Amino acid sequence: MKRFLVVAITSLVLTACSSSEQTQTATACPVADVADATAITPERAELLVGFAENDAEKCAADLGWAYRVGSRDGEDFAMTLDFSQQRVTVTVTLGVVTAIAVG
Repeated sequence: MKRFLVVAITSLVLTACSSSEQTQTATACPVADVADATAITPERAELLVGFAENDAEKCAADLGWAYRVGSRDGEDFAMTLDFSQQRVTVTVTLGVVTAIAVG
């Protein structure tokens, strides 16, 4: 019984640690590019995939990009249908940007 309890607690701790590490991942923001002022390329936008949500929003602001969350943990949000080449729309899962679109 004692051995089972040790294994169960260890598993629980490892699971909790891996979850918190996933949402606290620090990734370097890409260097600003003059072209971002007129149109963000999909390749540049994809650089935010894997960022923690807060870090992605801060990075987008630092780059001069408009930023919005289109979906978080499976919940879709209402958005305008206008298209802006200076805006990124992100999908967030468990606190991490998992997909991104320009517009």
